[in-house]
Amino acid sequence: MAKKDIDRLSADVKKDAKLAEDMKKCGTNAASIVKLAKEKGYNFTEGELKSYAKSKKGQLSEEQLKRVAGGAALAAVHVGVVA
Repeated sequence: MAKKDIDRLSADVKKDAKLAEDMKKCGTNAASIVKLAKEKGYNFTEGELKSYAKSKKGQLSEEQLKRVAGGAALAAVHVGVVA
């Protein structure tokens, strides 16, 4: 379920400018990201988000990793936002 919601959030961030802006305001703070996501109807924990981001780490460019603190937190979701 968590992976599905994170994938859905990632896709929605790429399509929804307001959601993308809200996510940018969260920065790399996993707690803020999870809180915003829950407010928008997505369901995953900080741990699930971090685990997902780490699983996607090899799929991000060096520049994208540099823009996300340590390459964890929301690296996977920020691919569509930070670029």
